[in-house]
Amino acid sequence: MGKKSDITQAKIASTAKDMFLEKGFDGVKMQELADRAGVNKGLLHHYFHNKKYLFDVVFTEAFNQLFSKFEAGFTSSTRIDLKINAVVDAYFDMLLANPKLPIFVFFELHKNPALLQNLITMDRIGLLVAGFTKDDPKITREKAIHIILTIVSLSVFPFMAKPIVLNMVENENNFIHLIEERRPLVKKTLSYLVKSL
Repeated sequence: MGKKSDITQAKIASTAKDMFLEKGFDGVKMQELADRAGVNKGLLHHYFHNKKYLFDVVFTEAFNQLFSKFEAGFTSSTRIDLKINAVVDAYFDMLLANPKLPIFVFFELHKNPALLQNLITMDRIGLLVAGFTKDDPKITREKAIHIILTIVSLSVFPFMAKPIVLNMVENENNFIHLIEERRPLVKKTLSYLVKSL
């Protein structure tokens, strides 16, 4: 990066990400985005021809950010317990750093399932499943899918239901503390799941 045009384009994309995370696709207006990014609307359209194109760029990056945490964990070890722990840690770290990301991704996917067609290919699904099946003959494809679904659901749900959870724990600091307490519980639950499969 470094060129003024690259910096401007990155600033627009970053501002768009913040706004899409906050308001979703339908809630973002291009003029408001241009104003918040500190550029005129013509320059905004020069870099990103329309809102749909800009959204696709932001959404793809957000989805890949979620997905890449699984991929990174798969290369961490050949032992299934260490692999699961690495995936859980990477996922929790990413969620704490980007707490609005799961709501954004799941809401937009629910509204427009076609977004998945280019993002979750059979190769990617195969990579996820192979991450758990290749080093342990007891883990079948179906068992690997249960492991993956359990990691996602146990990790993401507190962030999806954050307004409810905040009512239970009273403030943001307590929420973060709860999430950190939850991390080893998720690992232990997954350990029991793997043993029971």
